[in-house]
Amino acid sequence: MSTAPALLVLSGVSKSFGGVQAVAALDMEVRQGEVLGLIGPNGAGKTTVFNLVSGIQQPTSGSIRLAGAEIAGLRPDQVCRRGIARTFQTASFLPGMSVRENVELAAAFRDPAKIRARRTRDVVADALAKTELTDVADQPAELVNVSQQKRLEIARAIATEPLLLMTDEIVAGLNPSETDDLLRILVGLNREGMTLVFVEHDVRAVLSVSQRLIVLAQGKLLAEGDPRTVARSPDVIRVYLGSRYAGNQ
Repeated sequence: MSTAPALLVLSGVSKSFGGVQAVAALDMEVRQGEVLGLIGPNGAGKTTVFNLVSGIQQPTSGSIRLAGAEIAGLRPDQVCRRGIARTFQTASFLPGMSVRENVELAAAFRDPAKIRARRTRDVVADALAKTELTDVADQPAELVNVSQQKRLEIARAIATEPLLLMTDEIVAGLNPSETDDLLRILVGLNREGMTLVFVEHDVRAVLSVSQRLIVLAQGKLLAEGDPRTVARSPDVIRVYLGSRYAGNQ
């Protein structure tokens, strides 16, 4: 288990939508350099946590700190420049632009110091190479296949040169071979030092790459620790798998 310092810390984070409590007094941390799996049944609050961290939504209460600095209340572009990038459940590329142009646009959201330090074309070329998109870089983004569009999501994210990459259901809709290819890319990014938070319903995928696992249920932290130990927890089986397969009982 990693003993690295915390990179991202959520303290007492809550989010309400009217009378619905999506996240309730959540305390969690992401450690520098780790791959953290975040799982839970539908409605557990996983995507809401991503939205809060990335600035798409603001917490009702609580603190979100990146490398010791408060980021709750910042706009998404400000959070991005601080060093957090994310992917979305549905592809967020811009149609009418090539794969390369989509990545170039994302690179413009880097911190100004990073823009001065490294040429955009080098950042874009690196992002395309790491996601194995170089050969289709000049094709319209909407015409590449689903697997390549998923990798484009990652390329756009890493072109912002983040400290932390959060992926939301990134392997959804892929076949096993495509899933393995994408997971290999993510593991490669982590080996180069990038911290990852990985939200998936595919338990096999989560267990194959995560170094630590957090389980949410009804907006609260249910369990955390070694992935295989947590996955065998009776509470996790009951709340997560039991809920998922309830209709088949």
